[in-house]
Amino acid sequence: MERRLTAIIAADVVGYSRLIRENEAVTLASIKAHREELIEPIVSARNGRIVKLMGDGLLIEFASAVEAVQCAIEFQHYVGLKNKDVLEKNQIHYRIGINVGDVVVENDDIYGDGVNVASRLEGLAVPDGIYMAASVYDQVKDKLDLNIEDLGLHEVKNIAEPIRVLSLLLDDKATALVTTVTRPVAPARRSWLVAVVVAVAVAIGGVVLWQRWDTSSHSPGAAEPAAVPLTGKPSIAVMAFDNLNSDPKHDYLSDSFSENIITALSRFVDFFVISRNSTYTYKDQPVKVQQVADELGVRYVVEGSVQILGDKLRVTAQLIDATNGKHLWAENYDRDLQDIFALQDEVTRTIAMTLNENIDLAEYDRLEHQPTDNLSAYELFKRAQEQSFTFTKEGNILAMELSAKAIELDPNFASAYIELAWAHNFGYRWGWTEITSRDESLALAFEMARKAIKLEPFNFKAHQVLASITVQSGDLEKASSLYEKAIALNPNSAQVLADSIDPLIYSGRADEAVDRMKAAIRLNPHHPDWYLWNLGWAQYFAEDYEGALASIEKMNGVPDRLRRTLAPILLRLGRDDEARTMIGEFLTDNPDYDIEEAKTAPFTDKELHNRWLDDLRTLGVPENAS
Repeated sequence: MERRLTAIIAADVVGYSRLIRENEAVTLASIKAHREELIEPIVSARNGRIVKLMGDGLLIEFASAVEAVQCAIEFQHYVGLKNKDVLEKNQIHYRIGINVGDVVVENDDIYGDGVNVASRLEGLAVPDGIYMAASVYDQVKDKLDLNIEDLGLHEVKNIAEPIRVLSLLLDDKATALVTTVTRPVAPARRSWLVAVVVAVAVAIGGVVLWQRWDTSSHSPGAAEPAAVPLTGKPSIAVMAFDNLNSDPKHDYLSDSFSENIITALSRFVDFFVISRNSTYTYKDQPVKVQQVADELGVRYVVEGSVQILGDKLRVTAQLIDATNGKHLWAENYDRDLQDIFALQDEVTRTIAMTLNENIDLAEYDRLEHQPTDNLSAYELFKRAQEQSFTFTKEGNILAMELSAKAIELDPNFASAYIELAWAHNFGYRWGWTEITSRDESLALAFEMARKAIKLEPFNFKAHQVLASITVQSGDLEKASSLYEKAIALNPNSAQVLADSIDPLIYSGRADEAVDRMKAAIRLNPHHPDWYLWNLGWAQYFAEDYEGALASIEKMNGVPDRLRRTLAPILLRLGRDDEARTMIGEFLTDNPDYDIEEAKTAPFTDKELHNRWLDDLRTLGVPENAS
């Protein structure tokens, strides 16, 4: 069981009992069509998760209040369009309540006061209305241009304090936020679903250019495919995994793997993940990857299979670039079939994390080999990210420039602010700046991270970078709290887990840091080199010098700053000459580095700090380089 802060939509059908009594078949068919053709694609595109369906209603959660409100607007807008072609007595109307609050999470369900308030707001709402709590209004008032009416305080059942109720007006301002959807000539065609999916994806993409879907020139019944987006957020379709056992009763197992991977990937804010409902229309059909990509408008397709072999379970997964059919990654996972639920959780989290890393690599490769004279904000951000991972002063300065250009193109692009915050953080930590002082870099890092959180309050990467900056400021307790917040927002991110060890090391909990790093590596076995750097750093302070050296030797190379860690490790292993040679090369490349700078590391455990400083002194690092 866990707790987290989340945005919740509660929605239900107005007059459901009457509608069922008068025409059960038509009512149930209409509600099903709304869910499959409208609600699920919109929720998926807004990075939400349908927690449960309840006959006449549904509960949805989002990491972002902004995404929740935009989803609610599109929900009511498209249902309204559907109703125009339906006899009034058969029309389905919904009312929606939205709250941001603390919830308890257990077995994919959520409950608690956060959910209860959303449910009470939905009960107060008028037909076709959207009522929100003050907690939602506070998050969206400066980000969305909407007319919102304050309905005052209301006492509601089972909630101790009165709640402030605000009504979102579905006027021209709200409609302006809705993506235009060109309705198909033949309503029965599946291309209606495709049109909705692609149209909502366009809204998310922001500054990104997508090829448009247009049915106006198509003849009735001609199911033309949607265009694959050529730039923008990586778009992914996770297909239904194949059940390789002959017994259909095992379908639930293969289905649950692919569903869980969809849920896990949806927590990564840089991806657009197609909903389960869309991908499962291809289940048990012999379709080509390119066809799926064309019809769903995605660049990447994930396929897989599940097979039980005696007391063993084998899960396979592969990632395909659907634009050229190239297999980017494939892996088999063989496990003992004991605790199936723990096993399923381990494998799906590992697959999701590995997919995240491999899609990132594919995006870097794609962007590197295309013209650079007309880049969108997203592509500038990805190039900045790539430069940041070079861990060099030149790369960091370039990352600053590219992130700043991305922000110029899109001042509301949270990811670009996050990347710029990282660059300024490294500017403070390692002096990798060109025109700003280190103190100015720290201030700018805080400013950029807080702007990102203001734009996307539930973006786990924004909380991660703010945590890292807070470590450098010396407030380890607050930094740990921010890391825990980031981990709660996306427990599938090995990167956050790996990055969160610094407060542990600096406060003298090096053994815990080692354990956490090993957990991150288990979660992402295809990790980048810096995971091993972090592990070696933690093992050095845990006095596992052999282990620290073994970790670092697995790396593809030794970055500049790693040498000030590796040299003390070699010293502790009695390899004095190698250690002094390495620190000498480091000081040649970094002539300003001295003990005074090393003292600024934010240790609260003075014993560990002094041990490292003594090692640096023994190796010849000067007290004051000036």
